[in-house]
Amino acid sequence: MNRRIAAFTIAAVAVLGLTACSGSPSSSDDSSTKSDSSTAEQNTDQSVADACTEAGAKVQAASQELSSLDVSAAAADPQGTVDTFSKTVDAIGAAAESVGNPEVKAAVGDVYDDFGALRDVLSKVLIDQDTAAASEMTTIMADVQESSTALSTLCAG
Repeated sequence: MNRRIAAFTIAAVAVLGLTACSGSPSSSDDSSTKSDSSTAEQNTDQSVADACTEAGAKVQAASQELSSLDVSAAAADPQGTVDTFSKTVDAIGAAAESVGNPEVKAAVGDVYDDFGALRDVLSKVLIDQDTAAASEMTTIMADVQESSTALSTLCAG
């Protein structure tokens, strides 16, 4: 049961994550991706398009890490699976902090919050062997889909 839950979750999250910013421009130079939170705070007049370009590249790079997860190995190495997922969550959080546009920052922050909640449930299921936590998956997956769609819509517009 745990293996099926983990496999479903990882596969679904990988698909959702990879499509989260599909509507955003993906080109950015290295200097824009190295901004820190102080730069983002000073750059509150950043356009939605520029913020989507900056955050989108980071979210897509983070999401691609999910594609490296071996679903069949989740049961054999639950901590490694959760650690890889945590790196993705942290990278999405960094993407949210890096942008100055408040609309995009909030949208990426919502994606970050939802992926964080999913990571917590994944940890409960895989590491703590708490199968009751699996019942939270449907709601959290819907939240991930909603926040990812909202970000994609914002960036496509």
